[in-house]
Amino acid sequence: MRSWGVLLGIVQFGCLLAGYSPAGTWLTGSVNDALGGKYSSLKFDSYGNAHVAYFDETSSKVGYSFWDRGLNRWFSTSVDNGSGFCSLGLDSKQRPHIVCAPGNGSLRHAYFDGTAWQKQVIDVHARVINYYTSIALDANDNPSISFYEELGAGDNRLRLRVATWNGRFWEVRTVDSDLGSGKFNSIAINRAGGVEIAYGVVEYQNASLRYARWNGHAWDIDVLEGAGTPGTSMWSVAMLLDQEDVPHIAYTDVVRRLVKYATKKNGKWLLTAVDSVAGVGYPDRNGIALDSRGIPYLSYYDAGSGVLKIAHQDGEKWFVEAVDSDFAGFTSSLQIDRDWIWVTYANNDGELLKVARRKLEAPSR
Repeated sequence: MRSWGVLLGIVQFGCLLAGYSPAGTWLTGSVNDALGGKYSSLKFDSYGNAHVAYFDETSSKVGYSFWDRGLNRWFSTSVDNGSGFCSLGLDSKQRPHIVCAPGNGSLRHAYFDGTAWQKQVIDVHARVINYYTSIALDANDNPSISFYEELGAGDNRLRLRVATWNGRFWEVRTVDSDLGSGKFNSIAINRAGGVEIAYGVVEYQNASLRYARWNGHAWDIDVLEGAGTPGTSMWSVAMLLDQEDVPHIAYTDVVRRLVKYATKKNGKWLLTAVDSVAGVGYPDRNGIALDSRGIPYLSYYDAGSGVLKIAHQDGEKWFVEAVDSDFAGFTSSLQIDRDWIWVTYANNDGELLKVARRKLEAPSR
């Protein structure tokens, strides 16, 4: 994996986060040659290397940075044209796949094939695709991409859709046709290969947090919060499935200015208020990760105080810590790897990719 910098044709690098961090001490810095920093999407491969996609508003390009664990160095490159709302996933060969919406009626999918970046335009027969996209890959490395269709064919608009590569062509399905469905969306694929999506519905009359599962024939949709109460907007949705296919969701209740956590126990959804914020950033995205004990960690940005925070659950209580300040922290992405917590996010003007990490307070078991 140390040869990736050469294989990717990356000519820029920056060093970051050298040294040891005692438990509870955050090491923070920036990826010096990253091309922007907004809407970061962070993943770790099985070798302990970090992969990050993000957006540079100045050039309207999607960037990619790779942290080589052995060299302790970041390597960065520009990957494709697009919009800010990018998402990154890794295939079975630990190679990155990045999806974004360039602001027209198509999706752009870029992936590294082991030698070079391949770029693909996915025509989903829409007029305008905007806001968040999310990508996940199944056991056969076939990607599924969730996206928000602002304007579709005919009168269709403001709906959540998903495109899945079936090995021969892209299948496109509407997940939820209610107005405003899926502006904030996060996708995962379960052990059986089924697609699951957590998403926020933003139109006043339908405002809610919802969860959809593909059962092989149709979408089963749960309304977790907001049913029958117009205006209860839920933004900044991030979701993952654990090893037992239990969903874990981080999101923000805009009206009450609360960061929340949702999961399922014994077949029932449990919703928990984690922390209050002075202001909600738009269109922000939270981060979520589990340590090896299954303890959830959430990253989120308080736009009112300009502070990036991380909260984790211990028993019935949530513990909150500040990671960065001075209005750095918009659109964070969170991962835990080898007993280290990592979070990527934008600096105060969105022109730098920042990274913070610290050792877990107790060894994972």
